[in-house]
Amino acid sequence: MSAPLRPLPKLGPAEILRIVASMTVACLVGAAVLGAVFMATDRYRAAAVLRGERTAIRDMLALDSTATLVEVKQFLAPERRQVVYRAAPLGAEDAPGREVAFTLDGRLAGERDVAGGAPLAEGLVPLGRMFVAKRAGIPAGFVVEGESRGFKKRIRMFVALRPDFSVADMRVIEHEEDPGLGAEVATPWFRGQFTGRTADEVAKLDVTKDPMPEDWRAALRAMAKRSPGGPARHAALLPRERAKPIYAVTGATISSRAVTDGVRATVDHFRRRWALLEPHLGGLR
Repeated sequence: MSAPLRPLPKLGPAEILRIVASMTVACLVGAAVLGAVFMATDRYRAAAVLRGERTAIRDMLALDSTATLVEVKQFLAPERRQVVYRAAPLGAEDAPGREVAFTLDGRLAGERDVAGGAPLAEGLVPLGRMFVAKRAGIPAGFVVEGESRGFKKRIRMFVALRPDFSVADMRVIEHEEDPGLGAEVATPWFRGQFTGRTADEVAKLDVTKDPMPEDWRAALRAMAKRSPGGPARHAALLPRERAKPIYAVTGATISSRAVTDGVRATVDHFRRRWALLEPHLGGLR
């Protein structure tokens, strides 16, 4: 026969207090260590993200060292019912910038020069960013941050535009779509379908489940691999494909449509924003 179970000893108030104090101290030490690790690593993570974004922007617009970049942050001021833009040279936090505000119906509400690193007004809600590339003081292209709702969560993207607002490139920079399905919208062959389309063509873009023509697929894959002749094959087929919709990733029509809708909305919004902003940001280099 097995030995009878012994009853657990009763703990007095002093013992209970000692255990609670020990657990509290252990939790506080653990939280302090985790907080210190986060603070030590988050700075490097943020710096790595910033370097990656700068590299992507220059690569998407094929910029050389002579081009400069201006970052424009967009905010909503709900109480004032205004949209506020803060522009400054990218990577130069201490450089002076420019702040411009518009009412929701597009009327100028105010503008001012701001010192480098000047704090923003309280209550502003971030709405995204755009980057203006300049060469010899003339716009050489734009990269606009956009997002849309995917199959699971939001999909964030960068859309690169030439000065005439045609698409130079598109890259998905954040998503949580399923690997092998929705995640394919981040592949070079899928995003290559947008490259070269004019703003008017993008405004009419839709998505189709029809199979992609093999010559177009081959051209896009050649572009993605940067193989010789890839750009020429892409350019030769683009006039034919401009009148056609985006070919969806097989089994991921929702993700494909989300990216297409996001690109269309991003290009449309930027064209209207830039018409308002250009006269006020022309002096930034």
